[in-house]
Amino acid sequence: MKENKVADQGKYQGKMLTLEEAAKYIRMGKSTLYDCVNKNSIRCFRPPQGPMLFNVEDLDKWLDMAEIPAGIVGYKA
Repeated sequence: MKENKVADQGKYQGKMLTLEEAAKYIRMGKSTLYDCVNKNSIRCFRPPQGPMLFNVEDLDKWLDMAEIPAGIVGYKA
């Protein structure tokens, strides 16, 4: 997943994404991403009367924390 993230970094760097764009960026379903927001697992911004917005750097940090080292059985982050 990291290689795809690196390829997209220049395109999205410093950008705010909508729920749909963020879900596509991290390859997660919109409802799953929404659940993560509700559980305070992923940070987003909610302007009054506006859509949920996600900072690309926050999504990248979350992806880095969520990655499980290869070959470790039973690893819990």
